[in-house]
Amino acid sequence: MVMQEMKRIFTSNEGILLTFIFTLIFIITNLVMVDFAGVQALITGQGQTPFFILILIVILAYLFKHSKIDLKGGRFLFLIIWNVYVLSIFISMIVNEDFVWTEALVLVMLSVMFLFRMPGGLLTIMVVSALISLPALLLQPILLNETGATFVLIYTAGLIFLPRHNKAMLYYSLPAFLLLMLITHSRTAIAVFMVVTIIQLSFINLYKREKKHQKNFLLTLLVSGLIPLIIFFQPLFRFFTIGGLGSEGIDWNQVTNGRYEPWMHVVDNMSWFGGGRDYIDFTSLLHVHNIFFDTLGRYGIITTVLFTVLVIGALIIALKSVRTFHLALYIFTFILIGMTEYNYLFMFVYFSPVILLFVIMSYLVDERRIIAEIE
Repeated sequence: MVMQEMKRIFTSNEGILLTFIFTLIFIITNLVMVDFAGVQALITGQGQTPFFILILIVILAYLFKHSKIDLKGGRFLFLIIWNVYVLSIFISMIVNEDFVWTEALVLVMLSVMFLFRMPGGLLTIMVVSALISLPALLLQPILLNETGATFVLIYTAGLIFLPRHNKAMLYYSLPAFLLLMLITHSRTAIAVFMVVTIIQLSFINLYKREKKHQKNFLLTLLVSGLIPLIIFFQPLFRFFTIGGLGSEGIDWNQVTNGRYEPWMHVVDNMSWFGGGRDYIDFTSLLHVHNIFFDTLGRYGIITTVLFTVLVIGALIIALKSVRTFHLALYIFTFILIGMTEYNYLFMFVYFSPVILLFVIMSYLVDERRIIAEIE
């Protein structure tokens, strides 16, 4: 069924054109992110915001043509929470005298997007476009954590359409892992990649499978995990702790590679409406490397609570049906990556994973679709 839908989409002129447009934008934004040939110097002040606005224009044009406004049930509740969330951001910007019009425009455009039912075809086109754009990450001049984070999230998105077979997973995950090792040394990206792969393999081999097969899989997973862990325990331990865990205790700042102190600074100085874009000294860190702490620092407690409700709420909705399991996996991966890599300002720095998150959230809040999938 999935293959038939993809064939229908990618044999139409509109499907091919949209795929080309999204792929081109994703490639450009990937090159901007890795600062290929110093391209970041050409974009001052707004980061990737113009590209975000451009892609939202394309999405809204598609929705106006192929979809309709739906304000019933779960979408209506989501829109209430989302708009209160956006309002809290605007209030925070005003209170801190730090109003950014381009970011405000993006949030308003997202609010309009959430009014419409999200067609599955558009989600398919965007995931495929994001996958096609990944080789652009290889053009990074130096190894970056951001490229690893982006790669793992798009890798997870690709699982939405991957056939539920071990062979397909083998052919998909092994080359992906090799590519990941080439583009990053990020501990978070590597660890989350392994977690996502194990979850996917478990889903393939445990869901609606006979007990003997389940038992064999669990035994194989245990053995294949323990053997390399035992053999390479010391180098793995040093790699993931960076020498911050020993007989003298835990040096959290060392373990988190300098993130712990900024996190505590945000917690110690948190307020209802945050401190604006200058909520911390960014001399040594471009951001706090945590989606929740960055939101807390810049926008305050109220916005952080609403942001958490939106993300966790979308995850819970996705977990209601097996057919939306991989959407839940994407949101879960986004949260895991966000614990150490992605800041809230990612919306205007990183690109394809973030726009995919919003499209997936819009797709999920269609109550009739979720009920049909549960049944």
